[in-house]
Amino acid sequence: MKKEKKIIILLLVFLVTSVFYREIKLNNEKLTKEKILNETLAEKQEDIKIDTNQNAAQDIKISEVEKKEAPEVSLESNHEDKEIEIQVAKEWENQEQQEKIKTDDEITLEEKINLDNMEYVIKKGDTISDLSKEYKIKTDYIYANNVDQNLRVLQIGKKIKIPTEDGIFYSIKKGDTFESLSKKFDVDIKTIKEDNEIDRLLIGSKIFLREPKVSKYLNSFKTEYVKTNTLGKFSNPLVAMRITSGYGTRKHPVLKKVLSHGALDLKAKVGTKVMSAKDGVVSYAGRASGYGKLIIIKHSDGYETRYAHLSKIDVKKGQKISQNELIGLSGATGRVSGPHLHFEIRQYGKVKNPLSYLSIK
Repeated sequence: MKKEKKIIILLLVFLVTSVFYREIKLNNEKLTKEKILNETLAEKQEDIKIDTNQNAAQDIKISEVEKKEAPEVSLESNHEDKEIEIQVAKEWENQEQQEKIKTDDEITLEEKINLDNMEYVIKKGDTISDLSKEYKIKTDYIYANNVDQNLRVLQIGKKIKIPTEDGIFYSIKKGDTFESLSKKFDVDIKTIKEDNEIDRLLIGSKIFLREPKVSKYLNSFKTEYVKTNTLGKFSNPLVAMRITSGYGTRKHPVLKKVLSHGALDLKAKVGTKVMSAKDGVVSYAGRASGYGKLIIIKHSDGYETRYAHLSKIDVKKGQKISQNELIGLSGATGRVSGPHLHFEIRQYGKVKNPLSYLSIK
């Protein structure tokens, strides 16, 4: 019995000793870890302190360098900068104001644009070509809006119609329909209705046709452009005519002498189409002294017409020519001071005044 008690006591002592030893070991490990951690933190703090001191020292050095290098700013310099700043601010405000005014003007102009056939009075020096450029309207549309007049010759004081946009004002006739007008002028039906704000056509009313094809339309009024008289039935050699030098005596522009001028000098840029004034046969086509490039056409009753200073000849000697047929292009060949068409009419070799034979009045 005593032996068993001794064994139990020894076991208890062993257990208590084991537990106590384990606790001591755990405490030692914990202390060791804490010590290592504290040492690590201490090292990091020391490194941070060193870096901070170094950065601070470097900032001090940089600051000192900048102070040495930075130029001294005078009160006068500050004053100049302020003046520039004020000036630039004013310029900006002025620019913005100008842009605003410009924008307002553009809006106003856009609002004022209406589909209209405005009336224009021909002035000295006007040509259809010049009016086309000035009003930004194609020449065909100016002609088509004035089919009741002869615009081949512009008379000072004559009133003509110029549309505000490319197109023509057309009077509705019996039998016209949206479909027939669309086909005839190649204009979309929807566009016709929208431009004129209509859904039906009334005979006699005028409508606007936007950018139509008018070549056939103009051809149907050909007689309105080619007016003749009873003397020789000659038509005008140019589509649009303006006399720069008339028939009779004049001071020659090149020779500077007063000489007889047996022709008309008509304003024509290089390359302007020249047409035959009457049916006939080409009797000459080539260069001829002061005439430059020249075409002579023989007509009935002993008449002949001459077209001089051409840049191009499109006919040959012996060729039959119809009235208003294209024969060449105007130019500045021969003895001239500038490009134009020299036009003569002769009968049995004697010069005639073209004004008596053409529609020019």
